[in-house]
Amino acid sequence: MFMIGQGENVVAVGPPEPQHCPRCDQVRDFEPQFAYKYGRFDLLFGFVYGRRYQLACPVCHHGWRLDTREAERLYGRPDIPFRLRYGLVILLGAFAALGAASLAMPPTG
Repeated sequence: MFMIGQGENVVAVGPPEPQHCPRCDQVRDFEPQFAYKYGRFDLLFGFVYGRRYQLACPVCHHGWRLDTREAERLYGRPDIPFRLRYGLVILLGAFAALGAASLAMPPTG
């Protein structure tokens, strides 16, 4: 049985920054975050899409999107699990290897 799914992860990437939250109307410690969406096939092979950096209020989750280049310069690139980052490439490589093996060993009969 094959399982196909999708999800979203949010990872804190830096120290909190005090900002005024217009929704809470208070000064809160906004957390710089890296959010990404992912799809997965059979729980092993995945791919990542919809990457974004954001600054979010810890109470109401209101915030702002950050420029990707500037955020990567300030906070560095966050760790994405290997199976999500390279899973689709590994799956395609496995299919290519199986295809090459089946062409190299034609059926005898």
